[in-house]
Amino acid sequence: MSASDPGPRPPDAGSRPSPPATYAVRVLGCKVNQYEAQQIARVLEARGLAPAADGAPPGVTVIHTCAVTAESLRQSNQTVRRARAGGGGIVVATGCAGANHLLDAGVEPDAIVASGPRWAEDLAAALDRLLPRDGGGDATPGGPPVERFGGHTRAFLKIQDGCDLGCSYCIVPSLRGAPRDKPLAALLDEARGMVRAGHVEIVVTGVSVGLWGRGCGGLASALEGLAGVEGLRRIRLSSLHPADLTADLLRVMAAVPRFMPHVHLPLQSGSDAVLARMNRGYDRAGFLAAVDRARAALDRPAFTSDVIAGFPGETEADFDATLGTCRAAGFSRIHVFPYSPRPGTPAADAPDRVSRAVARERARRLRAAGDELRDAFHRRFLGDTVPVLCETRTADGAWEGHDPRYIPVRFAGPPDLKGRIAAVRLERLSGDGVLGRQA
Repeated sequence: MSASDPGPRPPDAGSRPSPPATYAVRVLGCKVNQYEAQQIARVLEARGLAPAADGAPPGVTVIHTCAVTAESLRQSNQTVRRARAGGGGIVVATGCAGANHLLDAGVEPDAIVASGPRWAEDLAAALDRLLPRDGGGDATPGGPPVERFGGHTRAFLKIQDGCDLGCSYCIVPSLRGAPRDKPLAALLDEARGMVRAGHVEIVVTGVSVGLWGRGCGGLASALEGLAGVEGLRRIRLSSLHPADLTADLLRVMAAVPRFMPHVHLPLQSGSDAVLARMNRGYDRAGFLAAVDRARAALDRPAFTSDVIAGFPGETEADFDATLGTCRAAGFSRIHVFPYSPRPGTPAADAPDRVSRAVARERARRLRAAGDELRDAFHRRFLGDTVPVLCETRTADGAWEGHDPRYIPVRFAGPPDLKGRIAAVRLERLSGDGVLGRQA
């Protein structure tokens, strides 16, 4: 079955009544998937479908899946099964779990559309078979541009897809393909559209966003263009490889106040031996040197990170080195992942597998260290007045949002602050964030 074939159908699919002209998009995984989910919505709306009302069964459900870990693949399969069990509507599975037959044999959507260079065209073709209309497909290569980003205050701007860095544990290159860039003019037009739609903050994202413009100016040139977008108040970058923190990139980030002093820099391991087996392309000293470069260039920046616990061959000494590196870097937040082998990756066949129990225990210890580091970082800013983007209004009338360093802030304020930036004095730690008072 090719990526764009309609795929298996349940035995009674032919007897289903015509679905109502409504849709729902269920998205799992990363910021890239969240961006692409908005593109999927645009493709469905171009076919005359409207979002389904809350609680109402949609006529078409598209599940944009993730396969980066065993758990994300399990959740993807479960979400497709639940959508099928809802009955009556068309179910399409898209995204990384649609590639290489990763979905379970018993999961039977009406169509499977894999990630890759032609995913948008393949989705349009599949929908045209399932929802015939005059005129056929009209997919934009790479997917339609996104301007409004659902009901969110911040928008994700995907500027790049694919990766060829070759980390030994990562299945993404085989699912997403070789690196490819969105042209500068197109990404700037899209950013302007997001601002017109009311988004004051944009997160620049991609499968490996630091690869944008490789060999012709690099990511710094894209950021220089975004810095000139009128009305854009805040710019963030998604995950960067330590080698991406070049002098040019840091110069641009430091020179423009709208670039937030927050860098997501995945460590994965703090052991040189494990990093070599991961094929990450740096050692502990190189990672901490990148942190020091950014700390010297930016105003008290926050560093968030991803760390894998229990990689094959990881000893207790290796794990201790990881804990020490996390503390040396002073991360403000750590996302911890127990290692899960992905079929087809070099690490999947590596010897000296760490037991699941040991990996889970190391993950627990990493999360505890992450909580301590987070609280220590947040405590440094108590008493400061910071600009907070107001994102969510809680049931008790408080606002929740993030400051420039991505500190979660909760404070009481009037009901008309959605999408606006408020000055808030940070007063005390609370859970994973800070309670404040509007200045």
